[in-house]
Amino acid sequence: MRRHVWLSSLMLATLVSTAPAEEPSGVIRRLEEFGPVVKPEEAKQTYAAAIEKLRQTGGVLEVPPSVWKVLKPAVLQGSTRIPEPPGETKQWRDAPGVTVISADQKQVILQVPPISGMRIERTLNLADRDSLPHWSTNPMLTLDSHLVYGSNSYLDWLQEPVEKGNDRRFYLATVRGIRPGQFLNLHGGPGYGGGVTRGLVKDIGWDAEKQMHYFVADTSLDHKVGAIMHNKNNTGILHMLQTSNNDNQTYDVKVIRNQYAHGDTYMYYCDFNYMSNIHSAAGDEMGNCFAAFTRSLDNNFRGTVGAMDWDAQRLTFASGSNVETLGDSRPLINLNPQKQITAGKVFIISPDEEFQGKRYPSKLIKNARHGNTERYFGGVIRGDKDCPWTAEVVGKFFAVATKGEKTPKGNFRWYEIASFKANDDGTKDIEIRRFWWGAKNAGGPHLYRKENYTWDNHERPLEYIIAPGTYVNDVSRAVTGGDRGGQKQIGLAPYRDQGSEVDFAKGDAIEQAIGPDPVRPQIFRAWMWDDVPGPFPSTVFDLYNHGAASRYSAMHVRSGQTTLEQVEANYEQKPSWDNIIIVDTAVGVGIKFNADVSDAAILFAQPNHEQPIKWNYQHAPDSDAKPKTATLTVSKDTGELNFEGGGVRANGSVNAVQGISGDKTPAKNLRGKNVAVAAKSDSIRIKFPRPEVDADYAVFIEQSWLSNRAISEKTADGFTITFEKTAPEKAALDWMLVR
Repeated sequence: MRRHVWLSSLMLATLVSTAPAEEPSGVIRRLEEFGPVVKPEEAKQTYAAAIEKLRQTGGVLEVPPSVWKVLKPAVLQGSTRIPEPPGETKQWRDAPGVTVISADQKQVILQVPPISGMRIERTLNLADRDSLPHWSTNPMLTLDSHLVYGSNSYLDWLQEPVEKGNDRRFYLATVRGIRPGQFLNLHGGPGYGGGVTRGLVKDIGWDAEKQMHYFVADTSLDHKVGAIMHNKNNTGILHMLQTSNNDNQTYDVKVIRNQYAHGDTYMYYCDFNYMSNIHSAAGDEMGNCFAAFTRSLDNNFRGTVGAMDWDAQRLTFASGSNVETLGDSRPLINLNPQKQITAGKVFIISPDEEFQGKRYPSKLIKNARHGNTERYFGGVIRGDKDCPWTAEVVGKFFAVATKGEKTPKGNFRWYEIASFKANDDGTKDIEIRRFWWGAKNAGGPHLYRKENYTWDNHERPLEYIIAPGTYVNDVSRAVTGGDRGGQKQIGLAPYRDQGSEVDFAKGDAIEQAIGPDPVRPQIFRAWMWDDVPGPFPSTVFDLYNHGAASRYSAMHVRSGQTTLEQVEANYEQKPSWDNIIIVDTAVGVGIKFNADVSDAAILFAQPNHEQPIKWNYQHAPDSDAKPKTATLTVSKDTGELNFEGGGVRANGSVNAVQGISGDKTPAKNLRGKNVAVAAKSDSIRIKFPRPEVDADYAVFIEQSWLSNRAISEKTADGFTITFEKTAPEKAALDWMLVR
């Protein structure tokens, strides 16, 4: 690696120096030109002399790899001050800088001038009457990284104890992410304790007796159940590291956009200075300082089997589409209908409802093998008496085939079957494998449509498919590129059905499954580990409108549906958002209004249906029983407040009440007080201030003299009171109405 011509040329093209015009700059020099470099001490002296010389003019210094490892960092650039320090500085500028290029056994090494750094310039200014082509993408810098083979992402718990020695079997919760030749950290356990063996996966197998996958490795330790096996490699495109031990104000990534012409724009940390409209004609992007778009893809690999070689653990496909979407750790499914199970119907019991008097909720449980507390996804997959299931279905893959339970574009969602149980009544239950901080058994899948679940008085038989398949662990011979790509070969993990009549065979249709219930990407994540309190009220999101014009909102949450009727037409038949904001922490104040509001602190617009507020009560922590719910609504037609719950208690007065009603008909009148009664009168007609809907009400009377009385002639306008004893002087009464 004597000369790095391409990088030297780049340095020459991009080096910017502030050297005086009469001095040469941007010159590439070799260290050997400045003195001897054979002995370490000579090389150090020569390096110091070269840097001192080149700091006068600027330039690029190429250092041989054999010399680089003995050198220490040098000051590659300074600043020029007029007059010289310590006088008061009147002028200053960056002095010429030196760029150093070398290499070690692994990588090219580049050191740039510390003040001016490295600058890459581009001016997009085509010839007159020229133009960029159709919808082209023309970045200034492109970094293209293609990860095909060798990196890892696995972490799970050992399922059986292992004694130290060679060729030991390590039993797995899942073989997803395991391949021959893989490097793994094998802890003694439990967890990360007990020391660690740096193991190499020699082979992978399926234990039919234990119904588990395993890998073979050598180990110098004993390993307990629950020991963690893991290896994860970070293979990012750009790694930036800045360590600040000197006071400064830093922009690690600074993007400044001066927008004078229109054009839809995406940015992150930035100054965005705009004068144009930004919005490009009929485009919808507008200006975005941060933008994130996530999509779950459905163009999975599909093909046919050409040959299966279990000695090499490779499948050769005769034909295939969407080869570029092949990936490790997703299963390959055999689509040959003759090798699938479809007889009978299944019932998927909702984890949120009862069926035959029993609930199957999601909850926290202790893992029976390693004792760790973990989440169990509830529900049940129950096959009817016509389902020909046996324990042989464990390790195969299950999918619901009923319309509406494929993806919107028609993909099956394949779940690995983790357990089987035959019931006394002839039905059968299976559990599936789901992934939530490790491989977990789960009662049932998450369905698109609530109506497809089964609960008491709502039994919904569903069509299904159980198909053979196993996990892919090597696609380097299938995807294009590299030294072995394009061979149409896929590496597979051994599985229950290998070598059987339902194994992969020539002509079988195959597909690589999509993730059946992926943990979807989070657009923004902020975790904090602040241990010291501070005086400033620092927030996670700091929104402040400094402008003269009002913004429409601080946050705008939208989707394609605004009415419940539109939600029913949605594919999943539920709103686009389960929740808008969830607070899962103790908090001082949930929402704080620290300033006036011009309209309402909280506004329920109710353009279509009434929008309720709900409270749960009577929780039973040690029971699967659901809590009760209290609901508060306001009629969108009459404005009446309607509370349904355990009752109302006011720790204070209740004011300005116009009526009390014990049914749904509102009372228009509440009471009359100090109503004067003429002396010697034996009756009085009470007329309501506002007519009632009808005469179906109750009234209560209290009077200022002792006498029996009777109420008669009730109408919507009022009622009559008749007294046994005539009224004395200054007589009065009070009345109250309840519907």
